[in-house]
Amino acid sequence: MTTAARTAAPDATGAAMAAPALAVLPALVGHRGAAAVEPENTVLSFRRGIAEGSQLLECDVHLSSDGVDAIIHDATIDRTAQDDSPLRTGAVADLTRAQLDRVLVGGGEHLPTLEQVLDVAVREDGTRVPVLVEIKAPAAARRVVEILTAYFPGEAWEGPTPPALVISFHAEALRAVKEADARLPLLLTTTATSPEFFETAQELGVVQVGVRIADARQADVVRARELGVELNLWTARSEEELARALELGCDTITVDDPAWASTLLEELVNA
Repeated sequence: MTTAARTAAPDATGAAMAAPALAVLPALVGHRGAAAVEPENTVLSFRRGIAEGSQLLECDVHLSSDGVDAIIHDATIDRTAQDDSPLRTGAVADLTRAQLDRVLVGGGEHLPTLEQVLDVAVREDGTRVPVLVEIKAPAAARRVVEILTAYFPGEAWEGPTPPALVISFHAEALRAVKEADARLPLLLTTTATSPEFFETAQELGVVQVGVRIADARQADVVRARELGVELNLWTARSEEELARALELGCDTITVDDPAWASTLLEELVNA
């Protein structure tokens, strides 16, 4: 993963040391693809995210009633189904994959499967774009493992840049992934941290932790460094949020509009 130099931690006296210049900009994670400019969590959105500079993508996984993965953020289709969708309401877990295939979620786009997301997570030069696969429904953990391990050969998980990370707010989901296949890198995320959060992250052996920008503190940056894990800050939707993430220091920043974020990030760094 691309790593940025983080803002220096307080020294032993509690005084803040000078922040070093960023050697590398934090990598941009296209949130649900490019959710600000295309229907979120769709093939169109993921393609747009890559085209506009995302170094990583993020998608959300739920499970249908017949055990098939569905890429959607909410537990229901109500918010994202477009007005003329043949099916406009219902819980994902109560609908079959065949029913979910009828759902239109903006611009005539459908709910993709995880495999379809992985299929498009490739740049024009053929190199892969790593995907943060967020397990929204813990029941989907085993399905995610099955798909990732079938899609990528074993050696794909041995290099410095894995093709995917499994992310979740739910420790039990990541624990199930680890038990099923310990090779898959994990990312535990949260709104606001606590000592228990970092203890769980350490117990799970995650390679990265995620914190909501509004709730992140310099102590979180220091603790992530102490644990030797990377830090993701999410989700920057304004100049203030992007500047705060940059000031705190992180390895990856999740954004809804990669083109906007890329341009603004360069301006903030060069100001």
